[in-house]
Amino acid sequence: MPGLYLTGNGPLAEVLQYELRQAGGGGQTFVRHIKSYLDRYVPRPELVPPEHLLVFDEAQRAFSPEKVADTHPNWRVNWIASEPELFLRVCERMPGWSVLVGLIGGGQEIHLGEEEGLIQWRSAIDTSEAEWTVHAPDRFRRLFLGSRARFRCASSLSLDVEVRFHGAKGLHELVEAMLDKGDTQFAFRVSEDVRAQYGNPVERLHLYVTRDLDTAKWYLRERYAESPRARFGLLASSRDKDLPAFGINNDFQATKRVRLGPWFTAGEDDERSCRRLEAAVTEFGCQGLELEMALVAWGTDLMRENGQWTIHRARPYRARGRVTARSPLQMRLNAYRVLLTRGRDGTIVFVPPLEELNETAEYLEFMGFTRLSMQDLSNRPTALSPG
Repeated sequence: MPGLYLTGNGPLAEVLQYELRQAGGGGQTFVRHIKSYLDRYVPRPELVPPEHLLVFDEAQRAFSPEKVADTHPNWRVNWIASEPELFLRVCERMPGWSVLVGLIGGGQEIHLGEEEGLIQWRSAIDTSEAEWTVHAPDRFRRLFLGSRARFRCASSLSLDVEVRFHGAKGLHELVEAMLDKGDTQFAFRVSEDVRAQYGNPVERLHLYVTRDLDTAKWYLRERYAESPRARFGLLASSRDKDLPAFGINNDFQATKRVRLGPWFTAGEDDERSCRRLEAAVTEFGCQGLELEMALVAWGTDLMRENGQWTIHRARPYRARGRVTARSPLQMRLNAYRVLLTRGRDGTIVFVPPLEELNETAEYLEFMGFTRLSMQDLSNRPTALSPG
């Protein structure tokens, strides 16, 4: 059965296609960017896709009609609709049957035009000429209540085990508690559970915070010195204005020069490799991808002040075409959610030694991130062991 994996995540598509080409395969045979797929089929209603199965990654981030219009400026007005509606139209051309699988993850909306949410899929189904059956976990039942679609509860489709984090179920709960709920007591309990849930210390999740960037880099190089295939790299927020003063170039011009295929996959002998800890990747470059351990540079674009998050020092969101940010604060929280969940073994957060970030560093320590300094490492001879 022909199938195709579709993603609007350009960096993910770039890395997957790079790896497939390195293995001798066709980079675009199984992985395609959503934009190129729609550019092929929407303007040509006579074309029938050879696939009957489409996998739509991060379905909750599907573009709104306004964002579609900005992304495809040469389309006719009557072609413009939300991405869910456009994909259902394409699926209706497939003879006999079609299956559209939507992979859904919460709180990953970091681009303008991604804030509409899953209600777009409900609206697309209700306006479709075809008959659709929705198979989903029970928590989505309310979304499709009264819809034209038949709803079939499938609890097995709720993937609640974090395979990427050695089976840890609590990391996203911890990050959610830190960023969204502001519930310090709950977050601390989750942190304790996450770090202590394993009998095997090698499979513990390591969470560190440091005010010294060189300490973080030294720790990572020593930790993975005997593991040349392990990947660790420098991540940074795209809207911070203070990190360049600490040697972390997170601006648009610097990050667009990073070739993500070799950054994520090449060995340390390649100057483009993430293991060099030189070029930084932002939330836009690492979304959907993972490292063994992430070095996250925390910026002043999201700070704790008097027990609350503030973004008053962040680079502002500016309207792009027809699209504006509905909630700039939520977009920054989502960005840091992405950054803090990239490391399979764990995360080191570098908080620059700026006075305005002192409360943020203290908050992370209270949440269970262990303080990391050269003095601490010298006093802990086992600190660099895998456990």
